[in-house]
Amino acid sequence: MLSILTLVRGESPEPFPSPSGVDLSKVTPGIGGGVMFTVLVVALVLLVFSMNRHLKKVNFPQDDSES
Repeated sequence: MLSILTLVRGESPEPFPSPSGVDLSKVTPGIGGGVMFTVLVVALVLLVFSMNRHLKKVNFPQDDSES
């Protein structure tokens, strides 16, 4: 437990030091990220079309007594 506290507390001048050896300007999502984004967008569009079809089938009662 004491070793965990010393690791968390640390002696770093920054509260959250950046990882060493990684150039953050060159990190990209790559092909996998592009494919996953495309799949999520297509799924969202299909869900919206499906929701619209189901909402068109719903019959809401009409209240004519309100004026």
